[in-house]
Amino acid sequence: MDQSDIIGPDKMVMPGSQHFLLYLAVWLGAAALLGLAVAVLVRWHRKRRGRPAKRPVVSLGLASVVVAALVVGLLNKPSPFFVPEFPALPRLFPEQAFFYRPTSDVPVAEGSADMVAALGSMPIGAGASGEVTSGIVWGFPFNFVDESTPRHRMSMTYPGSSDDVPYPISDPAYVQSMPSLGIDNHYIAIDLEADRMWELWAIRNWFGRWAAGSGAEWDLTSTDYAAGSAVAAGLPIMPLTHTYEEVASGRIDHVLSGATANAAPTWVWPARHSDGPSSDPDAPPMGTWLRLRADADLSGLGPQARVIATAMQEYGIVLVDTTSAFGLAGTPDARWDNDDLATLGTLNTDDLEVIDSAALMVDTDSMAARQPA
Repeated sequence: MDQSDIIGPDKMVMPGSQHFLLYLAVWLGAAALLGLAVAVLVRWHRKRRGRPAKRPVVSLGLASVVVAALVVGLLNKPSPFFVPEFPALPRLFPEQAFFYRPTSDVPVAEGSADMVAALGSMPIGAGASGEVTSGIVWGFPFNFVDESTPRHRMSMTYPGSSDDVPYPISDPAYVQSMPSLGIDNHYIAIDLEADRMWELWAIRNWFGRWAAGSGAEWDLTSTDYAAGSAVAAGLPIMPLTHTYEEVASGRIDHVLSGATANAAPTWVWPARHSDGPSSDPDAPPMGTWLRLRADADLSGLGPQARVIATAMQEYGIVLVDTTSAFGLAGTPDARWDNDDLATLGTLNTDDLEVIDSAALMVDTDSMAARQPA
């Protein structure tokens, strides 16, 4: 697979100077155009009243700003945006990884009811969409790269939480919260031939200088953790992300990603870190493994939402990040039915239970999980 297997725009604006200059040109151009209109009206009014006309210094200056803004805007203008369609992905890690561990044989953890109550009875969001809403399309896009893809060193905001390696940046590069950008801006690159994956948080390019908040390089043949990470829990994003192709096949065969506003600042396996803000002693730590209860009412779900809910019952959800609501992580795709996905909100966190993930841990330094007997 390569980047051409993704059906999407052939040019994307990157976060950073290109994004900044585009929006700056729009705002300055609009402001200068308004000012020019006012200046012309003032000159016209003075002429009607018989007053001597002054040299049009202001008008010429404003006109120059309008022209400059137009040129900058055209130079940074992307192709017309449409929501991409992403192909199916193979397994990204060994079968022994916890991502692929069903939970039907795993008992409920002690204190489950208290931790679920601390989540605050929040509706469950699908974390993906098929259309642009308020300037963005929801979900984690991914990109295919290979050995020929240009590599760039990143200036990291958190170098201690990052892998210091060159990161391959595709062209076009599909980034989270496209096309307007501004919400986390995760970038994910996958090289299926080399069995490598790179994930970056808050990617940006300022006049040729590449930077990010943090990043990680993952060996897809191993269950070892990367030194860095792009999410709070220190886990890879993509193997926990549901895609349209999985849902269309009728089955998701992996654990899902969860984010909540009420995580504790502590963590449990399989997480490695936490940015949880909650001071509630019952708040679940990062890495908590949740499962949709078997008696949850699925009658209000659409076909797409039902496939996701079934995976929540069979494989569960691991908390990997914080957000303002409770949501899963999906890939954006033009083929999603947004109304269908919205029915997932008929379920809420009260329908969940916490399972005993410690019973699945092989080693604290490995993402491998004990397999069913």
